[in-house]
Amino acid sequence: MKLEHVAVDVAEPEAFKKWWCENLGFRVSINPGFIMDDTGVMGLEVYRTGETPAAPDYKAMNSMTFHVAFVSDDVKADVDRLVAAGATLEQLKLENPAFHMAILRDPWGVAIQLCKREKTIFLQ
Repeated sequence: MKLEHVAVDVAEPEAFKKWWCENLGFRVSINPGFIMDDTGVMGLEVYRTGETPAAPDYKAMNSMTFHVAFVSDDVKADVDRLVAAGATLEQLKLENPAFHMAILRDPWGVAIQLCKREKTIFLQ
């Protein structure tokens, strides 16, 4: 089986999709409820379910409970760019040259992890 998408329930789905497209390189899929990464292979379903009184409070969640991780060629530059666009920095680790990592929150509180690894964690 192959991973297709991850769903995220947010208070402002259209604004969320716009921010992720403008700042994280996503684009709207042929189905407008989805955004996909620059490969067109993986994406997010973005919606407000209406089945619960409010969207999840992502800001209150530990970032290790739920986060979306991205490969970054320059973690510090991407952190600076995303913070300027409205993200909040929670953690920045640049000491180990084999692994740079940052945790940010998008404007809806969804945790975003940026990673630069010397070696991939997946088989190629």
